Amino acid sequence: MHSVVLHAAGNSQIGVGHLSRTATLASALLKTQNWRRVVVLWEASSDLAAYFAPKGCEVISVCDRQAALNLRTQLTATKDNWTLITDLLNLQPQDVLTARTQGFQLLCHINDSGSGRSLVDLLVDEDAFKTLADLPVDFQGTGLVGNAYRIIQASMVQNRPESAWSGNRVHRILVSLGGADPANLTVQLLADLCPQLPPSVYVTAIIGPAFASTHTQMLQKLAQHHDNLQVLESPQPLAAILLKQDLIITLGGLTTYEALCLGKPCAAIGWSYMSKYVEALSQMRLLINLGDIQQAPANLLNRLQHLDQLTNLAQLGWQRIDGQGAARIAVEVMELALRTTQPQSSSE
Repeated sequence: MHSVVLHAAGNSQIGVGHLSRTATLASALLKTQNWRRVVVLWEASSDLAAYFAPKGCEVISVCDRQAALNLRTQLTATKDNWTLITDLLNLQPQDVLTARTQGFQLLCHINDSGSGRSLVDLLVDEDAFKTLADLPVDFQGTGLVGNAYRIIQASMVQNRPESAWSGNRVHRILVSLGGADPANLTVQLLADLCPQLPPSVYVTAIIGPAFASTHTQMLQKLAQHHDNLQVLESPQPLAAILLKQDLIITLGGLTTYEALCLGKPCAAIGWSYMSKYVEALSQMRLLINLGDIQQAPANLLNRLQHLDQLTNLAQLGWQRIDGQGAARIAVEVMELALRTTQPQSSSE
């Protein structure tokens, strides 16, 4: 029998995109109906695990990496043929060796972080601007690269419209700067932007599930002073809210692709390590690069009048991000697992 573990981590410092992504992929794997067990193993708080938990899967939250490794060892002590899918930052060669030693027969990694990714059997890099040429030079496994493998939540895909946004004005703007926003960019942006917006433009700001309480309080206080600003705490489902917007502001991460899948124009703030992703997506004409947090308010105000550009962005994004990435990855993982099955030893 075949079983699979999806191992990721998420918190207020590194964000929660890894949890969301593995939850979506776990659901897609479950739909293949070829797995005896689909186990989601998260280094995360119980609250975050409950928030992202995919239905029908085994969800286990642990406090740290060692606890996760101990649990993986317990799982592979069974007689199943185990596959490991990691969405961990800075995967190292020793991490891959540890997984092999634990008895995982197929190793998959689904982000572009860490030198250890060159040693896995299946490597997924879902950035829309990547190609097979971006795989590690020494990688010898199977590579799935580009927007065809972008993992989008099922709730988004189910609400995908028949055509992209094409508006005659920008009336509603959504600001969603990740599940954690550790740099408190949401408050910085809106404190400068809201007083300058035309009276006809309204902003909705999303408080992610891993926002610091101090950041949440600052944002709520800001909303009390601006009639054109409302804040929502971890709304579910988010798709219905995205569909009401004329423009989505992000950091260039997961929410960006969800908005593109729904045919909405996007703009992004360049921040820290995410800046390179924003620049690359801008070069592909999938979003507007607003620059850093100091430049972003002025650049955003200037772009509100460029409706033709926003329409073109929305159309191209809707065409390129179809929401079927998780399903495609799930099929590839299952096929590889079947091909790499090895007889179990009598000692197991």
